[in-house]
Amino acid sequence: MTLNCPRNIRFVLLPATPQNQLLKAFKKSGVEVVSADVDDPQSLPAALANAHTVFIVTTTVYDEHLKSREFRQGKAMADASVSAGAKYLIFSTTPGCERLWGHPVDSFDSKAEVEDYIRKLPVSSAFFAPAMFMQNFLTNQAPRPIPGKEGSETTYAIANFISPDAPVPLIETVGDSGKYVGAILAAPEEYDGQTLSAATGFYSYRQAAEIISRITGKNTIYAQLPQEQWTSYLPPGYQRSMTAMMRWIEKPGYFGPQSQEMVEWTVKQARGKLTTFEEFVKQHAEELFSQ
Repeated sequence: MTLNCPRNIRFVLLPATPQNQLLKAFKKSGVEVVSADVDDPQSLPAALANAHTVFIVTTTVYDEHLKSREFRQGKAMADASVSAGAKYLIFSTTPGCERLWGHPVDSFDSKAEVEDYIRKLPVSSAFFAPAMFMQNFLTNQAPRPIPGKEGSETTYAIANFISPDAPVPLIETVGDSGKYVGAILAAPEEYDGQTLSAATGFYSYRQAAEIISRITGKNTIYAQLPQEQWTSYLPPGYQRSMTAMMRWIEKPGYFGPQSQEMVEWTVKQARGKLTTFEEFVKQHAEELFSQ
């Protein structure tokens, strides 16, 4: 993630996986890398010593402990930041589905509860809420070949169960996340208490398939499956949470009933040009079909 922000900022990275190969690139760019264990709260304050602003990102692991673990880890990092004397917290959040919708989505509600907790702490804070990742089209939502007649042109399908025309907000998370977080770092007082609902724009699955077809030249369609069939293709630990998440995205919308207005406002806050889905497809045309 590239941060578009003032250059007089010293960056310290506390990674979830200390042996991550990406850390070499961070170190070369001048980022100080420190070690601590998020499940050992006593190890955190020393790692966060002298930090003015802490950007907290929790890791979602899809199992029966998802919600309790993610809340516990997010709370531990927030508490440790305050104990270490941090003046400002930025948290990567998601909407509170159970509160707004009446139905739980563990992967969203866990972060929303951490956000609620942070808002009550004696420290300034802002919140970065990334939309669905464009990178998902390279992995779990990648176009898959549909069996056809031998010798005929291969058709690829993006499969889900929601309406073909349901608007889904998308963010190029690797290249664009820093354009939002950088905006907060550049003007922390302006964004105190604010949430940036981060997406370039809205794309339906039908539109996504049409864009992929047009740019790559490979015939791609959206296949709307029965919900039960789609869910059955997921690993057991993902089924309940992912199905609930997609139902939420279809209605009331990824960021809730005011999704459109929230994204429109946030786009204006970004520091730098945001990546469109068309540009993302051009950059990753071969990877889209490598699954």
